[in-house]
Amino acid sequence: MYYPMETRITALTTIRRERLLPAPGQVLVGVGETVGPDDVVARCQLPGDVRVVDVSRALGIRRERAAKYVRKEVGDAVQANEVLAAPGGPFGRLRKSCRSPIDGQIGEIRGNLILVESPATTFELRAHIMGRVTHVMPNRGVVISASGTLIQGVWGSGGEAGGVLKMLVDSPQKPLRPRAIDVSCHGTVVVGGWIMDQRVVEQAVEAKVRGIIAGGARTDLCPLLESLPFPVLITEGFGSLPMSQQAFSLLNANAGREAMLSADTQTRLGARRPEVLIPLRADEEM
Repeated sequence: MYYPMETRITALTTIRRERLLPAPGQVLVGVGETVGPDDVVARCQLPGDVRVVDVSRALGIRRERAAKYVRKEVGDAVQANEVLAAPGGPFGRLRKSCRSPIDGQIGEIRGNLILVESPATTFELRAHIMGRVTHVMPNRGVVISASGTLIQGVWGSGGEAGGVLKMLVDSPQKPLRPRAIDVSCHGTVVVGGWIMDQRVVEQAVEAKVRGIIAGGARTDLCPLLESLPFPVLITEGFGSLPMSQQAFSLLNANAGREAMLSADTQTRLGARRPEVLIPLRADEEM
């Protein structure tokens, strides 16, 4: 596995980030508009799940006989566990039945196969960062520009989140400890020198933090970190690696401010590094 070899740390910079829909849709903002992290900038419809139900297997009959037992038609709405096909007659309820695995609609019936489609869902794309819309890509998304502090790490996982920065150590050499994570950490992005203990991660989940930033982490904790419901950003690498003094000082100087964490890492085509952005307030911009 490849990891970038250095952390990028910039006290003040202008960044531009594309925010793209996963499918064509509708852009809701225009060039020049100021947006906040939670503002919806575009939305689209995502097709629902499709499940294939094998009537012959469910009923234990030959394929050519399946069609006569189907009780639904294309276009019918169904609920999870609703009967799709079953033997008829007065004793039908005592025999095997074929039921829908999900709520949805009958999309197609092909001999012994029934396709059940769940409803389409609306996907809303949020700005994630506070900034100004500088470019609109019709039906696809926007480019947002923002000024602030930027720190890019070497590894991350868990997607995107934002929260107030909370320093849990007073030195980059000090590890995060379970006792430091309490109810006051709820909804915050916590910062420590490095992660040495699985109990730290368990306590962070219990406290419902919004994210973790650390210099390093024990290598064996990697699978656990990848399974967390919030982002984790590692600035230096795996092992007993403390956070660099420069990164720690910048984070410490911005403690109590809103931070935007994008922790997914992509090392191949379209490489993307995990990062934390601490945007300037409107009254601070030059």
